[in-house]
Amino acid sequence: MSGRALHAELTAVRALVADGLAEVGDAAGAGQVWLRSACTRLTSLDGVLVEAAGMIATPVWVVAVTAVTFVVVILAAAVAEALGLGVAGMLAVSGTALLGTLAAGPWAGRHIRVALGRHRLGPAPPPVRGAATLTEVPEQLLRARVRLVSAALRRAGADHWTVPHLRRAVRTDPVVRRLAHADLLLCQAIDCLDRHLGDLRKDMP
Repeated sequence: MSGRALHAELTAVRALVADGLAEVGDAAGAGQVWLRSACTRLTSLDGVLVEAAGMIATPVWVVAVTAVTFVVVILAAAVAEALGLGVAGMLAVSGTALLGTLAAGPWAGRHIRVALGRHRLGPAPPPVRGAATLTEVPEQLLRARVRLVSAALRRAGADHWTVPHLRRAVRTDPVVRRLAHADLLLCQAIDCLDRHLGDLRKDMP
């Protein structure tokens, strides 16, 4: 599945989720535990989709990290030499800079992926209020899930739709892993809505 096709699918999923979130958010008042739980998951879902769209190919990421690490170590050594710290000082400063770079790597990587994902997907789609009533939102989210699962399967490849292959894809492909996480959040949100609507039906005379 090409990057553009994936981004188009994720944009469509985000639009459906945004419409549903707007309707659920309007109805989620005080004491509406299930609705607030659904809102939390749908909000997190959008962030996961953005990060999935911002993933960088592993070879490119390895080269970038290696280059940044090399530059940081060289600069740290140059600073230590300029300060006249000697060989031991150069090693200490370079080692500290290297450890700091490695520690900041995951944080910086996530922010880069989010920024890149926002660039690729564009701004969050504005919700269309009234596109679905609260009772229709679960069905709307199920349509979003169909598109999300379809995108994940196409990303994995038609020859890898067996359970072992899909498990391996979740472990090895960061995009598929994030799409699987998004699917989990979407399923949880749908379940929360179903529970809320079920409670309403029980309370009806």
